[in-house]
Amino acid sequence: MFAPMDAHVVTDLIQTAAAAAASVRLIKLNLAKQFPALLTFLVFLALMNFGLGLMNDGSFVYFWTYFAVETLKCVFGVLAVRELFALTFRDYPGLQSASRWVMYGGIALSLAISLFVTGFVWQGTATGREHSHLFYVEVSVRAVMFALATAIILNFVFLSRYPLHLEKNTLVCSAFFGIVFLSQACCLFLDSLAPQLYDRYIDSTEEIFLIACLAGWTWMLGPKAAPKPATMRYSTPQEDHLLDQLTLLNQMMTRSVRR
Repeated sequence: MFAPMDAHVVTDLIQTAAAAAASVRLIKLNLAKQFPALLTFLVFLALMNFGLGLMNDGSFVYFWTYFAVETLKCVFGVLAVRELFALTFRDYPGLQSASRWVMYGGIALSLAISLFVTGFVWQGTATGREHSHLFYVEVSVRAVMFALATAIILNFVFLSRYPLHLEKNTLVCSAFFGIVFLSQACCLFLDSLAPQLYDRYIDSTEEIFLIACLAGWTWMLGPKAAPKPATMRYSTPQEDHLLDQLTLLNQMMTRSVRR
């Protein structure tokens, strides 16, 4: 008789399948060239969960592999969000550069504050040197994920003010990453409160939520919009005023970057 498979392993493997399916759909819709960083993130997510799902989560190899993949996940996450900002402000290079620097500054500030506060308040609830390393890794990854989610939310607030008329796929991808990064930051925060710095039920719940997000994102993703023929479009005076503001802001940011 085969031993029953651990629930954590099952969710890891299902998450692998969901990320792989999302990657395949991205390629089939001919969106890989438009979203290369997003595709890289999804492929990495699939490989990461497949590899970790086959390992014993109590082993030494799993522990240090987790360290490495969490760091890489942050790097790929930053690249994916940077790509979304580039698509959002494609026609406004000054704002594009400013959005990147705001994101980098937010990550640096979030990391600095989190590690500074942790160094003062953490009393080593979990014993052992490895747990100490794990705690600081969780704090660092949580800070990066929270900063990325905040950057995306602020971007949505900014977009709600100006009539940029973005593609549906860009909006869907931005919402997907914002929700995923925020959920992972919350999960890591709850894990940091547990005696051993992780909780199987919390992690499994977060993984199920991520699977649902991947499935929803895959379903909502549409084919790349064909270029529309030039048509006469009449804008309102309010839209013209807002677009003039946006152009002026872009010019200011462009001059600042050149300096």
